Amino acid sequence: MNNGAKKEKNPVRKRPTLNQVRQYFLTHRFIKEEGEIFFFFHRSTCWRTQSGDKIRDWKLAAEKWIWNLEN
Repeated sequence: MNNGAKKEKNPVRKRPTLNQVRQYFLTHRFIKEEGEIFFFFHRSTCWRTQSGDKIRDWKLAAEKWIWNLEN
């Protein structure tokens, strides 16, 4: 039964806190300061990608950030 409400396919996750990002980077063997750089960079862009789309999954964005650091 459809009540007219559309379900979004990829809902935007709640924005992370600075401590959540620090912890995520520490668990991936990076210093917390790198997590801070990631956090403040994305906060300055209002959690949007370079193309202007909202970041739907901050952990996926962090994984890409980490991959770019390693490669």
